Amino acid sequence: MSRRKAAAHDSGEGAGMMRWLLTYADMITLLMVFFIVLYAISQVNKARYEVLMKALKQVLSGQKVVTQVGGTIPIPPPVLGKLPTPSQVETQTLEKLAQQIRDAAAQQGISADVSVTVAAVGVRVSFHNGVLFALGHATIRPDSLPILSRLAVILQGLPNDIIVEGYTDDTPIDTAKYHSNWDLSAIRATRVIEYFVSQGLDPMRFSAQAYSQYRPVAPNSTPQGRQLNRRVDLVILRATPAALEKVLQQVTQQTSKGGG
Repeated sequence: MSRRKAAAHDSGEGAGMMRWLLTYADMITLLMVFFIVLYAISQVNKARYEVLMKALKQVLSGQKVVTQVGGTIPIPPPVLGKLPTPSQVETQTLEKLAQQIRDAAAQQGISADVSVTVAAVGVRVSFHNGVLFALGHATIRPDSLPILSRLAVILQGLPNDIIVEGYTDDTPIDTAKYHSNWDLSAIRATRVIEYFVSQGLDPMRFSAQAYSQYRPVAPNSTPQGRQLNRRVDLVILRATPAALEKVLQQVTQQTSKGGG
Protein backbone atom coordinates (compact mmCIF):
# COMPACT_ATOMS: atom_id res chain seq x y z
CA MET A 1 0.00 0.00 0.00
CA SER A 2 2.81 2.31 0.81
CA ARG A 3 4.35 1.85 -2.63
CA ARG A 4 1.07 2.64 -4.32
CA LYS A 5 0.61 5.77 -2.23
CA ALA A 6 4.16 6.90 -3.04
CA ALA A 7 3.61 6.33 -6.75
CA ALA A 8 0.34 8.25 -6.67
CA HIS A 9 2.02 11.06 -4.78
CA ASP A 10 4.80 11.25 -7.31
CA SER A 11 2.35 11.24 -10.21
CA GLY A 12 0.39 14.06 -8.57
CA GLU A 13 3.52 16.18 -8.17
CA GLY A 14 4.43 15.49 -11.80
CA ALA A 15 1.03 16.62 -13.00
CA GLY A 16 1.28 19.79 -10.91
CA MET A 17 4.72 20.52 -12.33
CA MET A 18 3.41 20.07 -15.88
CA ARG A 19 0.54 22.49 -15.23
CA TRP A 20 2.98 25.08 -13.86
CA LEU A 21 5.28 24.70 -16.85
CA LEU A 22 2.36 25.11 -19.26
CA THR A 23 1.27 28.32 -17.50
CA TYR A 24 4.82 29.66 -17.54
CA ALA A 25 5.19 28.80 -21.22
CA ASP A 26 1.92 30.57 -22.03
CA MET A 27 3.05 33.68 -20.17
CA ILE A 28 6.41 33.73 -21.99
CA THR A 29 4.61 33.31 -25.31
CA LEU A 30 2.23 36.19 -24.52
CA LEU A 31 5.11 38.44 -23.47
CA MET A 32 6.95 37.64 -26.67
CA VAL A 33 3.87 38.48 -28.74
CA PHE A 34 3.38 41.70 -26.73
CA PHE A 35 6.92 42.91 -27.41
CA ILE A 36 6.66 41.94 -31.07
CA VAL A 37 3.51 44.09 -31.36
CA LEU A 38 5.22 47.01 -29.62
CA TYR A 39 8.17 46.74 -31.96
CA ALA A 40 5.91 46.60 -34.99
CA ILE A 41 3.95 49.67 -33.84
CA SER A 42 7.13 51.64 -33.23
CA GLN A 43 8.40 50.81 -36.70
CA VAL A 44 5.12 51.95 -38.31
CA ASN A 45 5.14 55.25 -36.40
CA LYS A 46 8.74 55.85 -37.34
CA ALA A 47 7.99 55.26 -41.00
CA ARG A 48 4.99 57.56 -40.93
CA TYR A 49 7.01 60.20 -39.10
CA GLU A 50 9.73 60.08 -41.73
CA VAL A 51 7.15 60.43 -44.52
CA LEU A 52 5.57 63.39 -42.72
CA MET A 53 8.91 65.16 -42.23
CA LYS A 54 9.81 64.59 -45.87
CA ALA A 55 6.48 66.01 -46.96
CA LEU A 56 6.90 69.11 -44.80
CA LYS A 57 10.40 69.73 -46.14
CA GLN A 58 9.17 69.46 -49.73
CA VAL A 59 6.24 71.81 -49.13
CA LEU A 60 8.39 74.42 -47.35
CA SER A 61 11.00 74.27 -50.12
CA GLY A 62 8.34 74.88 -52.79
CA GLN A 63 8.54 71.47 -54.48
CA LYS A 64 5.43 70.28 -56.27
CA VAL A 65 5.54 66.55 -55.47
CA VAL A 66 5.67 64.73 -52.16
CA THR A 67 6.84 61.11 -52.18
CA GLN A 68 4.68 58.82 -50.08
CA VAL A 69 4.36 55.14 -49.40
CA GLY A 70 2.55 53.73 -52.40
CA GLY A 71 3.14 56.58 -54.88
CA THR A 72 3.31 60.33 -55.32
CA ILE A 73 0.69 63.05 -55.08
CA PRO A 74 0.89 66.55 -56.58
CA ILE A 75 1.22 69.41 -54.09
CA PRO A 76 0.61 72.99 -55.27
CA PRO A 77 3.27 75.61 -54.44
CA PRO A 78 2.78 77.34 -51.08
CA VAL A 79 0.45 80.31 -51.41
CA LEU A 80 2.31 82.33 -48.78
CA GLY A 81 5.50 81.95 -50.80
CA LYS A 82 4.10 84.53 -53.21
CA LEU A 83 3.44 87.05 -50.45
CA PRO A 84 5.99 89.23 -48.69
CA THR A 85 6.85 88.23 -45.15
CA PRO A 86 5.93 90.60 -42.28
CA SER A 87 9.50 91.91 -42.06
CA GLN A 88 9.59 92.57 -45.80
CA VAL A 89 6.26 94.37 -45.65
CA GLU A 90 7.48 96.51 -42.77
CA THR A 91 10.77 97.37 -44.46
CA GLN A 92 8.95 98.40 -47.61
CA THR A 93 6.55 100.51 -45.54
CA LEU A 94 9.41 102.21 -43.69
CA GLU A 95 11.23 102.96 -46.94
CA LYS A 96 8.11 104.57 -48.36
CA LEU A 97 7.62 106.51 -45.13
CA ALA A 98 11.19 107.79 -45.20
CA GLN A 99 10.78 108.96 -48.79
CA GLN A 100 7.53 110.75 -47.94
CA ILE A 101 9.29 112.65 -45.15
CA ARG A 102 12.19 113.57 -47.46
CA ASP A 103 9.73 114.86 -50.03
CA ALA A 104 7.94 116.92 -47.36
CA ALA A 105 11.24 118.44 -46.21
CA ALA A 106 12.15 119.26 -49.82
CA GLN A 107 8.81 121.00 -50.37
CA GLN A 108 9.49 123.15 -47.30
CA GLY A 109 13.02 123.94 -48.52
CA ILE A 110 14.76 122.42 -45.48
CA SER A 111 16.26 119.25 -46.98
CA ALA A 112 19.76 120.32 -45.95
CA ASP A 113 18.72 120.52 -42.30
CA VAL A 114 16.61 117.35 -42.14
CA SER A 115 18.14 113.89 -42.43
CA VAL A 116 16.01 110.75 -42.75
CA THR A 117 17.48 107.26 -42.37
CA VAL A 118 16.04 103.75 -42.11
CA ALA A 119 17.81 101.71 -39.42
CA ALA A 120 17.26 98.53 -37.43
CA VAL A 121 15.22 100.40 -34.85
CA GLY A 122 13.02 102.14 -37.44
CA VAL A 123 13.01 105.49 -39.25
CA ARG A 124 15.07 108.28 -37.68
CA VAL A 125 14.26 111.88 -38.62
CA SER A 126 16.82 114.43 -37.42
CA PHE A 127 16.11 118.20 -37.38
CA HIS A 128 19.40 120.13 -37.25
CA ASN A 129 20.49 123.78 -37.29
CA GLY A 130 17.71 125.06 -35.10
CA VAL A 131 14.96 124.15 -37.58
CA LEU A 132 12.47 123.59 -34.77
CA PHE A 133 13.85 125.80 -31.97
CA ALA A 134 15.83 128.99 -31.66
CA LEU A 135 19.11 128.97 -29.73
CA GLY A 136 18.47 128.61 -26.00
CA HIS A 137 14.67 128.32 -26.37
CA ALA A 138 12.07 125.53 -26.25
CA THR A 139 9.22 127.20 -28.13
CA ILE A 140 8.57 125.72 -31.57
CA ARG A 141 9.39 128.21 -34.29
CA PRO A 142 6.31 129.28 -36.30
CA ASP A 143 8.09 128.66 -39.63
CA SER A 144 8.65 125.00 -38.67
CA LEU A 145 4.97 124.27 -38.02
CA PRO A 146 4.23 123.36 -41.68
CA ILE A 147 6.75 120.50 -41.69
CA LEU A 148 5.46 119.21 -38.35
CA SER A 149 1.88 119.46 -39.60
CA ARG A 150 2.81 117.46 -42.71
CA LEU A 151 4.50 114.85 -40.52
CA ALA A 152 1.39 114.59 -38.37
CA VAL A 153 -0.66 113.76 -41.45
CA ILE A 154 1.87 111.13 -42.58
CA LEU A 155 2.06 109.50 -39.14
CA GLN A 156 -1.69 109.50 -38.59
CA GLY A 157 -2.29 106.30 -40.53
CA LEU A 158 0.58 104.30 -39.02
CA PRO A 159 0.46 102.04 -35.93
CA ASN A 160 4.11 102.61 -35.01
CA ASP A 161 5.19 104.05 -31.68
CA ILE A 162 7.38 107.16 -31.79
CA ILE A 163 10.21 108.38 -29.58
CA VAL A 164 11.10 112.08 -29.61
CA GLU A 165 14.70 112.74 -28.55
CA GLY A 166 16.08 116.13 -27.49
CA TYR A 167 19.78 117.09 -27.80
CA THR A 168 21.87 120.23 -27.18
CA ASP A 169 25.42 121.38 -27.73
CA ASP A 170 27.82 121.74 -24.80
CA THR A 171 27.20 125.45 -24.23
CA PRO A 172 26.11 125.78 -20.57
CA ILE A 173 22.69 127.22 -19.87
CA ASP A 174 21.16 128.39 -16.60
CA THR A 175 18.15 130.67 -16.94
CA ALA A 176 14.89 131.19 -15.12
CA LYS A 177 13.20 128.75 -17.55
CA TYR A 178 15.94 126.19 -18.22
CA HIS A 179 18.31 125.26 -15.44
CA SER A 180 20.54 123.01 -17.55
CA ASN A 181 20.92 121.41 -20.96
CA TRP A 182 19.12 118.39 -19.55
CA ASP A 183 16.15 120.60 -18.82
CA LEU A 184 16.27 122.26 -22.24
CA SER A 185 16.53 119.01 -24.23
CA ALA A 186 13.69 117.38 -22.26
CA ILE A 187 11.31 120.32 -22.72
CA ARG A 188 12.05 120.53 -26.45
CA ALA A 189 11.18 116.85 -26.92
CA THR A 190 8.01 117.35 -24.88
CA ARG A 191 6.94 120.36 -26.94
CA VAL A 192 7.15 118.34 -30.16
CA ILE A 193 5.02 115.56 -28.67
CA GLU A 194 2.46 118.09 -27.45
CA TYR A 195 2.17 119.50 -30.95
CA PHE A 196 1.59 116.08 -32.52
CA VAL A 197 -1.05 115.27 -29.91
CA SER A 198 -2.76 118.60 -30.65
CA GLN A 199 -2.96 117.45 -34.28
CA GLY A 200 -4.94 114.35 -33.32
CA LEU A 201 -2.23 111.72 -32.89
CA ASP A 202 -2.66 109.19 -30.09
CA PRO A 203 -0.55 110.24 -27.06
CA MET A 204 -0.12 106.56 -26.15
CA ARG A 205 2.20 106.21 -29.14
CA PHE A 206 4.73 108.77 -27.89
CA SER A 207 7.57 108.90 -25.40
CA ALA A 208 10.23 111.59 -24.77
CA GLN A 209 13.94 111.14 -24.16
CA ALA A 210 16.50 113.81 -23.25
CA TYR A 211 20.24 113.44 -23.87
CA SER A 212 21.45 116.97 -23.16
CA GLN A 213 24.94 117.51 -24.66
CA TYR A 214 26.20 113.97 -24.17
CA ARG A 215 25.52 112.37 -27.54
CA PRO A 216 27.03 114.76 -30.07
CA VAL A 217 27.13 113.90 -33.77
CA ALA A 218 29.85 116.49 -34.47
CA PRO A 219 32.62 118.26 -32.51
CA ASN A 220 31.41 121.14 -30.36
CA SER A 221 34.62 123.03 -31.15
CA THR A 222 33.09 124.75 -34.22
CA PRO A 223 29.86 126.70 -34.78
CA GLN A 224 28.86 124.25 -37.50
CA GLY A 225 29.36 121.29 -35.16
CA ARG A 226 27.32 122.92 -32.41
CA GLN A 227 24.49 123.56 -34.87
CA LEU A 228 24.42 119.87 -35.80
CA ASN A 229 24.39 118.84 -32.14
CA ARG A 230 21.44 121.13 -31.37
CA ARG A 231 18.83 118.79 -32.79
CA VAL A 232 15.56 116.97 -32.21
CA ASP A 233 15.14 113.42 -33.51
CA LEU A 234 11.94 111.53 -34.22
CA VAL A 235 12.43 107.76 -34.07
CA ILE A 236 9.50 105.98 -35.70
CA LEU A 237 9.87 102.50 -34.24
CA ARG A 238 9.27 99.31 -36.11
CA ALA A 239 5.74 98.06 -35.58
CA THR A 240 4.71 95.37 -33.09
CA PRO A 241 4.13 91.79 -34.36
CA ALA A 242 0.36 92.25 -34.02
CA ALA A 243 0.44 95.38 -36.16
CA LEU A 244 2.63 93.66 -38.73
CA GLU A 245 0.21 90.74 -38.86
CA LYS A 246 -2.59 93.19 -39.61
CA VAL A 247 -0.55 94.69 -42.44
CA LEU A 248 0.18 91.22 -43.81
CA GLN A 249 -3.50 90.32 -43.75
CA GLN A 250 -4.30 93.47 -45.70
CA VAL A 251 -1.67 92.60 -48.29
CA THR A 252 -3.06 89.05 -48.50
CA GLN A 253 -6.56 90.36 -49.11
CA GLN A 254 -5.35 92.76 -51.77
CA THR A 255 -3.41 89.98 -53.50
CA SER A 256 -6.45 87.67 -53.41
CA LYS A 257 -8.65 90.35 -54.94
CA GLY A 258 -6.09 91.05 -57.60
CA GLY A 259 -5.73 87.37 -58.47
CA GLY A 260 -9.52 86.83 -58.65
